[in-house]
Amino acid sequence: MMTIMGKRFTNRGISTIIAALLLIAIAIAAGVLLYVFSIGLIGSLQGSGGQQVKDQLIMEAYKWSGTSLVLNLRNTGSTTINLATATFYVNATQATGTPLPTLVPSGFAAVTVTTSGTGFGTFTSGAAYVVKIGLSDGGIFSYSAIYGTAS
Repeated sequence: MMTIMGKRFTNRGISTIIAALLLIAIAIAAGVLLYVFSIGLIGSLQGSGGQQVKDQLIMEAYKWSGTSLVLNLRNTGSTTINLATATFYVNATQATGTPLPTLVPSGFAAVTVTTSGTGFGTFTSGAAYVVKIGLSDGGIFSYSAIYGTAS
């Protein structure tokens, strides 16, 4: 404490006010930097969408009886799909399919997949099995088919 002309003054300097203002300025600067960083990051993530999917193959219907699974396939994408280079799998076992045409956009084909031979085992009537078609360009299409015929 100081005494000037008989009055007591506490030692409250200007340093506490400057310290408070500096802390506020540092907090505002950190907020601005965080905002600029996050806007830049969001912009870069939105800018690159990656390669768009062009292969679109749907299974409109199927008929599975015995060792013959007939898939009715339609190309709904914008590129031609070559089924001659495709690989067929039924219940995780590679199968053979015939005929293997080339499907133009909006093209339709009925492909018969043979499910006989080693590795297939026995199929249970009424059970669903996974049917996959792997294309040479890396596209994989997965469907579910129920074994047996409706009565």
